[in-house]
Amino acid sequence: PVSKTALVIGWNGAGKTAVIQSLRGGSSEPLPTRGVIKNIATLKYGPPDEQLECALEMIDVGIEPKLEAKTASYQQWLSQADAVIVVLEATKTIERFRPEELKHAKELIRRMSDEPEIREKPWLVFANKSDREDTLPVEQVLELFDLENIFKGRTWQLQRCSALTKEGLNAGSAWLVCKLLDEGRPQGLPSQHASSSSGTVVR
Repeated sequence: PVSKTALVIGWNGAGKTAVIQSLRGGSSEPLPTRGVIKNIATLKYGPPDEQLECALEMIDVGIEPKLEAKTASYQQWLSQADAVIVVLEATKTIERFRPEELKHAKELIRRMSDEPEIREKPWLVFANKSDREDTLPVEQVLELFDLENIFKGRTWQLQRCSALTKEGLNAGSAWLVCKLLDEGRPQGLPSQHASSSSGTVVR
């Protein structure tokens, strides 16, 4: 497989480490990340005879939930990143009861998306926790986090997902593999993976 590297960003508690572990086929309930953890997942897409395969090293940085500290903690890894994976907590709970966290998460994405080393890289945004009853619809995630403005003119995808049930992880990773291996947008995905009604928005 071709080796690539992705920087994984997001606010504390969004499920970054859980998403990474689920992509690797492991437990979706890891302990909170402390320090820097690098995990490799072998991601595949396509029919067996034409399968694209990518060994994706995902850099997960655990640090206190302060905007300046989190922004600074990612700086040394920017030059290594071939892509960026963003993990958001897409629930009504964060919207209603933790608005400061939502505000910080949005500002973190905005700041990181302006970094010269990664602004032109593919960005995969996972709207996590779709298994919960208070999960937000895709349209609301777009609006709450101002994603269309932040990523205007960029290569990006918003994918609804659950680290717990693994819903959406394959669709998101397939898109990322195709972008990383310069194969363009995935062709022949099932229709439910290509419509905003089921949680995928492709730009």
